[in-house]
Amino acid sequence: MTDNTASADAAAPAMAHALKTLPPLADQIVDKAIDNMTRKLVAGFRNKNNAKPNAKSTDYAAEGKEAFKAASAESVMQVANRGQAWKELVQKSLSAGISSIATLRFDGEFKITGGQRPDGFDNIMPSTPGVYVVHDDRTGKPVYIGDSENMRQRWHAGHFNEYRQGQRPSGERYKLADEFENGCTVKFIKMDSKESAAALEAHLIRESNALDAGMLKNKREELLTEQGSRSNQEAKKLKDASGTTASLVKGAAGEALKNVGHDVFQQLTTAAIKAVKDELIDIFAGGKAKIAARVKRLLTKVFAVLQGVLDDPLKLLRGLVEFIVNALSKAIGQVYNLARNLFDIGNGAWNLYRGANTMSREELVRKISETVIVSGSLVVWDALEPVIESHLGMLGPFAPYVSCAVVAIGFGLSSYALQKIVTRIIDAIVAFKQGFLDSMEAARAACEQLVRNAEKELEMMADLRDYVASTMEVMDQMRAHTATLSLHRSIQPLDVHTLLSKRSQA
Repeated sequence: MTDNTASADAAAPAMAHALKTLPPLADQIVDKAIDNMTRKLVAGFRNKNNAKPNAKSTDYAAEGKEAFKAASAESVMQVANRGQAWKELVQKSLSAGISSIATLRFDGEFKITGGQRPDGFDNIMPSTPGVYVVHDDRTGKPVYIGDSENMRQRWHAGHFNEYRQGQRPSGERYKLADEFENGCTVKFIKMDSKESAAALEAHLIRESNALDAGMLKNKREELLTEQGSRSNQEAKKLKDASGTTASLVKGAAGEALKNVGHDVFQQLTTAAIKAVKDELIDIFAGGKAKIAARVKRLLTKVFAVLQGVLDDPLKLLRGLVEFIVNALSKAIGQVYNLARNLFDIGNGAWNLYRGANTMSREELVRKISETVIVSGSLVVWDALEPVIESHLGMLGPFAPYVSCAVVAIGFGLSSYALQKIVTRIIDAIVAFKQGFLDSMEAARAACEQLVRNAEKELEMMADLRDYVASTMEVMDQMRAHTATLSLHRSIQPLDVHTLLSKRSQA
């Protein structure tokens, strides 16, 4: 009695300090909003511009302002698609020889003579990102290297227009006027993004100046120092890793590992925010836990996420999978969160498969229903989020945050609505499967019984065979004895009738 009383007394404070939470649907909606917000803010931090390039100290206010400004679905998509540029440069390093101008295999070329734009120029020069190299026809050497997000527009509004303006009496002579008038050949290579184009241009300028400092008219090395725009920051990373395929692969691997680190950081940040949310709700609901207990609960939840990542290596690889999938497939990359959701669905399915045999039917139905409903809703609503955000453009900088709330509400309501329907369907499927398995088990047991009966019959057949063999052996022995007796002629056969008659006379 004493032990039970002590246990009850010990449990009383714990029950009194139990965490008070929101209703399940409201809690699910708030958690989804936190997930969306954290993902956007982490992406905004990664995709922010450099407020003060090459500054000796960091302006945290400006950095924070830029991070909030960059927290949009478009920004998150750009972060997710960074693997594309690395994949492209690695691929072109193998197939197009981009390590130097001498080995570079171009996609096309056109000639300029007498300063005149060539006929059919719009059909030759594509309106895509790319890099172009102007070669002097007299020497055959490159004299200018440029890049553009739209090469056709760059030549129309830039080079050709600047040359015409330089021909006016009051105009300044264009830097490539001699080559345009005496004859030059422009060769170009198409790129997938402006970042990869800027990186290749900077790399080629650096390599060309290293070989012959006076060869190019644009002698200044591009992307030499820390850049302010996010596009140039990414291009600088690519340029610094350029040179060989091995160095590009190493750079891509480094970026993939950074993606893993940011993914883990996002998980931990999300867990911390949700833990703070739970404590605030508990406080407003009248919870009496002390500060120390609240801090301990918060840290326990954060460390639980970290422990879960360490215990399940697949979770640690989620960021790597996202980077690789987006690098390999531009279509998947355009739906920025699809790669991560697909990984989570696969990981959840694998864990269900591993634990299915140890779960009760009710638990299995609940787990499968949660996986189907949550994962399916995530894929749909995360794909809709950029569309919703784009239609909230009139809200300006508030659009990303309002879209987070809209998506969270939609996710919560759709999950709630699907819960009963999907659970019934899953339960029916599991019940059918269970009945099928039961019938299979009964059939297997019947087969095993038939096998056991057959084995016993075989044993009886073996015993009967041994009996027949022993009987045959006895009969053989009797034949042998009979044959032996028949050889002794002196032995008269016993006449029973004669014996009886002699006995009567006596």
